[in-house]
Amino acid sequence: MISIVVPVYKSEKTLHRCVDSLLRQTFGDIEVLLVVDGSPDRSAEICEEYAAKDARVRVLYRHNEGVSQARNRGVEHASGEYICFVDSDDFIEASTCERMLGIMEEEQADLVIAGFHHWYLGRDVKKRPREEKTYTKEEFREAFLTLYEDGYLNMPWNKLFKKELIKEGFPHDLNLGEDLMFNLAYIRNAGRIAVTREMFCHYIQEDKKNTLSTKRRADKLEIASRICEKTKDFYRELAGADADVTRIHAKFVKEFLDEVEGLAFDDTLTREEKKILIRKYSRDPYMRSVNVSTAEHPMVLPAADYRMINVFFRRGNVSLVYLLIYLRKAAVLLVRKLRG
Repeated sequence: MISIVVPVYKSEKTLHRCVDSLLRQTFGDIEVLLVVDGSPDRSAEICEEYAAKDARVRVLYRHNEGVSQARNRGVEHASGEYICFVDSDDFIEASTCERMLGIMEEEQADLVIAGFHHWYLGRDVKKRPREEKTYTKEEFREAFLTLYEDGYLNMPWNKLFKKELIKEGFPHDLNLGEDLMFNLAYIRNAGRIAVTREMFCHYIQEDKKNTLSTKRRADKLEIASRICEKTKDFYRELAGADADVTRIHAKFVKEFLDEVEGLAFDDTLTREEKKILIRKYSRDPYMRSVNVSTAEHPMVLPAADYRMINVFFRRGNVSLVYLLIYLRKAAVLLVRKLRG
């Protein structure tokens, strides 16, 4: 059996689409665990309606403890040998469980990592891993950095897990990076890891998901620094104590450049507040320690806009960074307009 764990909070507008996609699975031996986390809307009522109509659906309850605790509760109560996670505002292909389990059994794998559809502003961005291959733990160190920097290890919903190998739950003391920490802890217990370029999950991202709250912004540097260090520790376990971690540093820098670029689209902050954030990020001691490029270990950022902005971000030149993110915004809006 595959247990599908769905955290539910303020999901009444998307819940039908999500759950209907789960109940349409071509693989019949499933259970759907809807974990309602104190949702104030009609989500709980909708969940109970599904449970009344379909014996495969079970409803569990938490009390506003967050998505990590909701997922942990789902795993704790799962009856299946296998676990997959779906977010309540997303949906999956009808063949997802059948194909993921088929790959796991064919490849004798302990973990399957898949591609996905990233729906952003109504556009389907198809995300496929660069290579389709099954790795032993020793071989996985060669693929780890690529999967990490391409963003395939940061989420749980593009994967199939074995319940017996889940030794650590999602950390609930973080508001950032908890999914990555769960995945790395699981990979430590996985002997074989299968990566497929097939795409199963439809991840729906709206503009509202891009703006971090003031609380998360206040915590982000400190938490992200800790996560970066833990990720380096994990990679050095795979590849050796002297392994080059420049690509992990580059991913850390890119994540903050993403947010800096996003400030140009954020109408909730003043110009001065945005400059304060740019100054805080660019001049942070940990950021300065990792945002370096040497002849021996050059830092390579994935796109020209990152590289250009990072020249001045690295120097802490707030005014030029601010100017460049608005020039970039103008270019992005023009491209969107031309595309219709």
